[in-house]
Amino acid sequence: MTLDELELALRRLRGVVAVGFVEAEELLLVELQAGAEAYDDLARDATLLAVEHASGPVAVELVRWGEGAPPEPEARLRLVELTTDPAAGELTVRLARGAEEALGRASTAGGLPAAVEATVYAVRAFLPELTYLPGWARTVETTPDRRFLVVASVTDPIARTHLRGAAEGTTPIEGAVRATLAALNRTISREL
Repeated sequence: MTLDELELALRRLRGVVAVGFVEAEELLLVELQAGAEAYDDLARDATLLAVEHASGPVAVELVRWGEGAPPEPEARLRLVELTTDPAAGELTVRLARGAEEALGRASTAGGLPAAVEATVYAVRAFLPELTYLPGWARTVETTPDRRFLVVASVTDPIARTHLRGAAEGTTPIEGAVRATLAALNRTISREL
């Protein structure tokens, strides 16, 4: 399937107004704009179509506009603080849901995936039954103003699903934390 064929398939999904693609190194970023008639699982369906097309990692960004927002605002976890302690070799992620906060820690010996690990551990403080495990993280682009675009992955070994998110950060570690939250927030928002 070519990108043109993928675009046509994506445009057939109810609510899709526009489709764009960005190919950076081995990542295919699919950008969708959705209107008022978009349905809740549009991002999931678009991701499934994109994965069938791509030979490597895929990330889907869905932007709703007009009256296309979900009927209820979704609960989201947000990054409050990210710290590293080089002497202890530890990375700490502090997340919040409203006034509640939680910490996740990981060894920095694992490199950039440690940010994914610490984020997943912090999420588990809110959702102890979370089945997703930390995966990988990669910096896919550094902007001229020294911001880092990072893609991160988490895996549910029970359901055999992989979630990927892309986000920007002032450091690769911050980008990896934000990308992990982007991957998980869509799935866990109903349980928060």
